[in-house]
Amino acid sequence: MTNFKLFDPMTMDSSMLPNVAGNYVFLLRKGSQLPKIDIEPKIPEVTLDGNTYQAIYTGIASESLRQRVYHYHFVGNDASSSTLRKSIGSLFGYDLILRKESDTKHKRFQPADEEKLTKWMMSNLLLVFVENADPEPLEEKLIAELNPPLNLDKNHNMVNKEFRALLSKLRRRPVIGSAEHFTSSMKTTTRKATPTQSCYPINADGKIKIIQRNVNFNRGTNNFRCRFNDSSTFEFLRVECSYNGKTKVYEIESKYLTDRDSITFYAYQNSESFTIEWQKAVADYIKEIKL
Repeated sequence: MTNFKLFDPMTMDSSMLPNVAGNYVFLLRKGSQLPKIDIEPKIPEVTLDGNTYQAIYTGIASESLRQRVYHYHFVGNDASSSTLRKSIGSLFGYDLILRKESDTKHKRFQPADEEKLTKWMMSNLLLVFVENADPEPLEEKLIAELNPPLNLDKNHNMVNKEFRALLSKLRRRPVIGSAEHFTSSMKTTTRKATPTQSCYPINADGKIKIIQRNVNFNRGTNNFRCRFNDSSTFEFLRVECSYNGKTKVYEIESKYLTDRDSITFYAYQNSESFTIEWQKAVADYIKEIKL
């Protein structure tokens, strides 16, 4: 990407971003990945200074790269002002709320979710940018050539078409408390409610902590978090994932969990059964077992 410069929000000050118009592209850090939903997008690769990254979104700043990129996208804590934040938060399955009660057009996420989203973006994304007084032609060229999966407008590429359609649907979910949200919730609560996660005490010899997750494919996202809190209190974590009368059981040693308080799996519906894929950080260490 000729003339583009790299910006790392974790190590660089926002003053490194120029206060002028320009183009920008958001990249995944190496080892990072987008939150998973039922359809996995194809993510284009770009090379900068000999390093290869995955490009997920491109946009323009008509006046100030610093203001648009840093204060709106990275740390704005307001998805109603950032289509990128709204898309990523929708992939996570965060609930939408109105920015103001009197404003039914602009929607954001709950404040706690906005803060989590900011932390995720800062630690998982990089940015490349270029100063450009007339950024729109280059934006259209980048969308056409790169086909970043989170670019919904002006994107007519057949690749990722189904992913973009699903993402658009997630972005249009009803606001919490609205009549549409109530009706949508009623459609998925006709059965007797069951908890999605049950955390059982550590067994008698103090070695295994058990978490049970009921997989619900009607919740708008397919990622399921398993919170275990302090991994020093057990030797093995067992996760029992249940759907439609079938249960898959997984175990992982606590030594692989020392830097976290939870792990996440992604569930995929397969006829009357389901498959499980674990987050990359633990995928090599967690194993399916038979009881």
